Amino acid sequence: MELLVKLLALCVLGAVFALLLREEKQVLAIFVILALTMAAIPLLWEALAEVFSFFQRLITLSNLSEKVFSPMLKVVGIAAVTKVGTSLCKEAESDTAAALLEMGGTCCALLAALPLMSQVLDLLVEII
Repeated sequence: MELLVKLLALCVLGAVFALLLREEKQVLAIFVILALTMAAIPLLWEALAEVFSFFQRLITLSNLSEKVFSPMLKVVGIAAVTKVGTSLCKEAESDTAAALLEMGGTCCALLAALPLMSQVLDLLVEII
């Protein structure tokens, strides 16, 4: 909860500052949002490390292969990076760049999930 309050304060302050700058200096407003994003990463890093630690423990206790969980974590990471990047592109009023980034994120997520999908396919072939 503390993390959410910190992120809320950071984002509201950054958004208000960017809004005030947008009328005069559009470029500076975009840099404020970019700086806001960079400032949020260290706040989120600790939470992400805790989630990663949980998945490591889950892998160990479940005796499942890391090949099952690794693609899932990669896809989640790709989705998060794509979402933030797309928002930054839209903030800079570059819808084309945002659309290209979404397409690239989708392709990367599918590539990251291929090993898992391959395992599912192999399992289905064994069953049939």
